[in-house]
Amino acid sequence: MAVAVDVEALLEAAGPRVGAAGREHVAQGRVSGLTPVDGGVRAAVAERTGGRTQVSVTVAGRALVVDCDRDSEMTGDPCEHAVAVVLAARDAGITWTSMASLRGAEPAGQERGRLVAEAAASLTRTELVRLVVAQAAEDRLFAAKVLRRAGKLEPPSPTELMRIRGLVRDTDRIPVDDHRWQLHDLVEAGRGMLAELEILAVRPATTELLGVVEDAIAAWDGLAGHLQDAREVYDIEPEEIGEPLAALHLRLCDELQPDPVELGRRLAELVGSAHYTSCVDAPDGYADLLGDEGLDAYESALHH
Repeated sequence: MAVAVDVEALLEAAGPRVGAAGREHVAQGRVSGLTPVDGGVRAAVAERTGGRTQVSVTVAGRALVVDCDRDSEMTGDPCEHAVAVVLAARDAGITWTSMASLRGAEPAGQERGRLVAEAAASLTRTELVRLVVAQAAEDRLFAAKVLRRAGKLEPPSPTELMRIRGLVRDTDRIPVDDHRWQLHDLVEAGRGMLAELEILAVRPATTELLGVVEDAIAAWDGLAGHLQDAREVYDIEPEEIGEPLAALHLRLCDELQPDPVELGRRLAELVGSAHYTSCVDAPDGYADLLGDEGLDAYESALHH
């Protein structure tokens, strides 16, 4: 969701000295490489004495979160480099997006995050880079998120979309093509399909990818019926896979901001064609995207 950064409130929080230093950086043209990233902006600030400082400023809930090479700052009052980046982003007309609020996690998650942040702050830049590279080598989803945050991911290519469409199609046809399938095969195929879509959905959203996710939701709807019928012998809820697929769909819609009437019709087709039960929270979960016009289109398409 696009958000507005209150620059005046930022300058007030920074104080006169820091605010003036940030303005000076912008006035002297020291801010370069402005790049939108998930939740905010990344840039480099040239120092008066030479060298450059890398700065990332993101929005979490109602708070700014700053990651500054020179000031080693994660949260709190903004430094002069953060002020400069925010001012330069405003002047460049960059639209900010809001990350999920860091205060929304459960207490255990908050404590874990605090401990990790403290530990990370004690490491050198090289140590942190090595840790990130090692984790990325083991976790494709994490690697995709790192590349997205760095602004180095392109939308899914036609080849990638063709591959994932084939995977969804093969998953959907398991009960038709293989008469020896077991419930375990359906669950593993569903989990594999979800994992690949979650990785691909880290990339910038496209209408084509949204269509693939809709195909996956329909495919899992068909498989979920088999699990529902065998609930007494196989301990898994279809929602374990259905709900993350629905969350992907909503997230892509939020990023794409499709035409409300078109979205209403798409949702109606998705819900209306469900044989088992649609996991998509329509129309309530899409209320902000649909508006009155889209809701009318949804209701009309669903009942005709």
